[in-house]
Amino acid sequence: MKIYYYVSGHGFGHISRTSEILKKLLLQDFIEEIWVVSPRSEFLDFTHHKLKLRSETLDVGVIQKDSLSIDLTSTKQKLISFEKEKNNLIKTESAFIKDKKLSIVLTDSGSLPISIAMEANIPSIFIGNFTWDFIYRNYKSSDVYFGEIADLIEVEYGFATEALTLPFQCPMPSFLEINQIGLVGRKPTKSKKECRKQFGFLDNVQYILLSFGAYGLEGTNLKTDQLQSNIQLVAHGVPGLENKDILSPNVDHYPNLVAAADFVCTKPGYGILSECYYAQTPILYTDRGDFSEYPYLVSALEKYFIASYMDRSEIIACAFERVISAMKQYDQMTNRSQVLLDGETDVVNHLLEYI
Repeated sequence: MKIYYYVSGHGFGHISRTSEILKKLLLQDFIEEIWVVSPRSEFLDFTHHKLKLRSETLDVGVIQKDSLSIDLTSTKQKLISFEKEKNNLIKTESAFIKDKKLSIVLTDSGSLPISIAMEANIPSIFIGNFTWDFIYRNYKSSDVYFGEIADLIEVEYGFATEALTLPFQCPMPSFLEINQIGLVGRKPTKSKKECRKQFGFLDNVQYILLSFGAYGLEGTNLKTDQLQSNIQLVAHGVPGLENKDILSPNVDHYPNLVAAADFVCTKPGYGILSECYYAQTPILYTDRGDFSEYPYLVSALEKYFIASYMDRSEIIACAFERVISAMKQYDQMTNRSQVLLDGETDVVNHLLEYI
């Protein structure tokens, strides 16, 4: 089997979970070649003789102004330009697929690769926890264009051979065949105790990892002088965050830092939620702005995690004590549901059906 695997460039969750699926696929004898097609393929932290990279953008996502705001005007302009390029992209990418004799298309999570697969006359599989038509439809009250583009994209998704849906999913009415798979996410390589030792964490200190992705804590000045002496903030690669009181360790595998922390403070996203689940680290979460995936991620936090909401102003004030105290009581009283795991294996098993 030769695979064409498109990965969205919006957010880190797509490429991080794809990397775990790729590692599993590359171990399989029936896999001859995988072409990863993405504007962010440089984030893959490994190489393999079966793995090939192709830089191409086949979806738009959304354009963000900052950590909480979507730039609807820029997003609309980019979508209009992208629509004009679709026919050319379908022709060039389907020609590429035929030239390389690729046998199946996987997409996380754009709809256009499904149209490309149809043009190349090969099957296509969607992998993800949301579709872009669901995201865009949320903005139609601001501009009817987003409702129109959502209708068009929904039709494109409907031509997928099947959809493999991940936990924490949003509604996906467009697919004709849907199969739920397990959680896919990066995992720590050591036990919690070993991870804490790796970073020199002390037993009598509570470490809170600030994890905010590409849009971090820009324009904020955390009041670290208000922290209790037994609380230490930790950060790695958070944009806009400069504070001498925040620990910034060297990190070779981020999930190990997630596992070492007592809490992760974050805006909910699939990538960090999956890593926290595998590391069994409680979450302090804050707002993500007007993004329609957010309430479904919050629902997952309430169902599967030890988690508590914090207003952004509380985070800036470093007022963590109340939330931490409440979470400790919550942990003792609440039974949480379990997430289906090992989605990478599920992907392999589904691909075997196409041989």
